[in-house]
Amino acid sequence: MLKKRRVVITAYGAVAPQALDAETFWDFVRNGKSAITRISRFNSESTGTSIGGEVPPFNTDFLHASGIKAKRVARHTLLLLLATNQIRQEIAKVPKFGIKLGIATSCFSMIGDSGAARAKSGCDAANIHMIPQAPPHAAAGALAQFLDHPCEAETISTACAAGLDALGRAYQDIQAGRHQCLLAAGTDSALGMTPLAEFVKAGMASLRNSIPERASRPFDAFADSGVLSEGAAVLMVEDWEHAIMRGAAPLCEILGYGMHLDTDSTRPGSGYFSSMKAAISDSGVSLPEIDYVSAWAPGHPVLDRIEAECLREVFGKLCDELPVTSIKGVIGNPLAAAGPLQVVAAIKGLQNAIIPPTANHEIRRTGCHVQVPTTPLKRKHSIVLLNAHGVGGANASLLLRQPQTSQYSYAN
Repeated sequence: MLKKRRVVITAYGAVAPQALDAETFWDFVRNGKSAITRISRFNSESTGTSIGGEVPPFNTDFLHASGIKAKRVARHTLLLLLATNQIRQEIAKVPKFGIKLGIATSCFSMIGDSGAARAKSGCDAANIHMIPQAPPHAAAGALAQFLDHPCEAETISTACAAGLDALGRAYQDIQAGRHQCLLAAGTDSALGMTPLAEFVKAGMASLRNSIPERASRPFDAFADSGVLSEGAAVLMVEDWEHAIMRGAAPLCEILGYGMHLDTDSTRPGSGYFSSMKAAISDSGVSLPEIDYVSAWAPGHPVLDRIEAECLREVFGKLCDELPVTSIKGVIGNPLAAAGPLQVVAAIKGLQNAIIPPTANHEIRRTGCHVQVPTTPLKRKHSIVLLNAHGVGGANASLLLRQPQTSQYSYAN
């Protein structure tokens, strides 16, 4: 019987709050240790909040060979290149690949800093690097330059869901035979005065300034809102046969993908039902086969509740036993980087037989009728469902499975 092409992930790199590599990130996640601190790069008190998830300082010497100047590119671009550098040797083994990049906000901080400089000193203080670096697609161009690999590249901007959508698009393109290998990534850094003030004004940033590490509280009754953070993750996505032929070991298999806009403008996240149903239908797995859900759950009272309601709609009574976790209790919300970071955490969980806990979850919020583990669950599992949501109504769902070796016939 003719089957769909199998799509696998063969490498990953990640940077996240308090973590300059994927192993450190996983250590925080598996232990449910919060990486949220007081913001150190600038004085944010006038915005109403002074907490966030910051990537720690890092050396930019790794850029020298590429000719990219750290001061001339936006911070989210630097984070993307830092994450990519972790798997650069593996990428070099593949002669041909493309790029799928998810970005939610572009260079908010650069725009804000330039505006402040012009307000103080006039138009002569305008940033000469703004035009080439402000477009969301600039980061993809910088990535190709960094790897010395001009290639087909696509930037996806479905708000915070963009990173998971980038993986979904990579999966679809490889499954359709348009590519054998793609780098799928998400990156964002909205930790600046301008975006932070706007998130606070919109009620989308926690004001729990006294205890930063307890501020991000997915599905919790005492959550006031999410915590803004930054990060990046890049994953090498390949046709299974292509990976095996070149001797690469698949880390996980992508089984299904779905995306859908919200169906009710008064219920942000209402499109989860359709995106989850689409991903599950695409995968061909049955609901009882799914071992846990890596929820979006940013710690926002409304968004968390509606995601929980949609999970109940999809899984029914299975929700009484199905673990539902969120890594945002640890890292806050790095926008488009969150989905790919969820994927990295899911891969590590599959490899280590650990379902990670949800940090800072103490008392379940009314309406959130899902099982939220607060300690690591040491159990073997094989299939994970991941969700992402973006402002504007974008929803994405992805199904991952521990790699298997069953034989498939391939479409031409």
